[in-house]
Amino acid sequence: MVDRGDRVVLVAVRDSRRFGLQVLSSSTAAAAGAGSRELSFPWDRVDSGDHAAPTLERCHDLTGARARRLLGHEISPAYAMGCWVAAARVLLATTGLLFAVKGEHRTPVQRRVLPRERQALSGRAVDFADFLSREQLRCDLGRLFFFTQWVDPGSGCATKFFLANVPAGLRSAGAVWYAPDEALLRWRDGGLSLDFQTFACLRILTDFSSCDSLLSEY
Repeated sequence: MVDRGDRVVLVAVRDSRRFGLQVLSSSTAAAAGAGSRELSFPWDRVDSGDHAAPTLERCHDLTGARARRLLGHEISPAYAMGCWVAAARVLLATTGLLFAVKGEHRTPVQRRVLPRERQALSGRAVDFADFLSREQLRCDLGRLFFFTQWVDPGSGCATKFFLANVPAGLRSAGAVWYAPDEALLRWRDGGLSLDFQTFACLRILTDFSSCDSLLSEY
């Protein structure tokens, strides 16, 4: 099928003993003169490799039919699964973390991908399906949860948000952990700039005190 230009946004969350639920974000300088920093979540576009048959064959714990039911019947089952794959790629590119299973018994593993491999995968110098095959891994899509989506009424392109519960000690260069209510307070006080979709996601997250309470709803 022709790629639609959809975006996939990763909302990585963790539990902090001090701050409760926190979300991973990037913080960059806002427009000149704004006096604040722009907060956003990591994202990428769904590409043809994400929903190609060799990639989907290396995935675990999600069917195309279930993915399509969650995302909408206007897209194919393969493309719907590919949105989860894109979210897994964003997680890997942002944190170096890959949720996977290995071996005949599908043993869960959390693979930390080395910076050199991570750069090659992010730049598409190494194909994701080839990497999974070489490492004898299957990408565990069941550990990524569909959160919400917005559809542009003009183009029909969608922005799909996915949740991932990551280890409490996970660090990522250039990224910042915020409690959702802290981020919204900083936005109110003019210290952060948020687009509407990021604001709406943060507002939803303030209703939850832990990753377990959040993911039980999704």
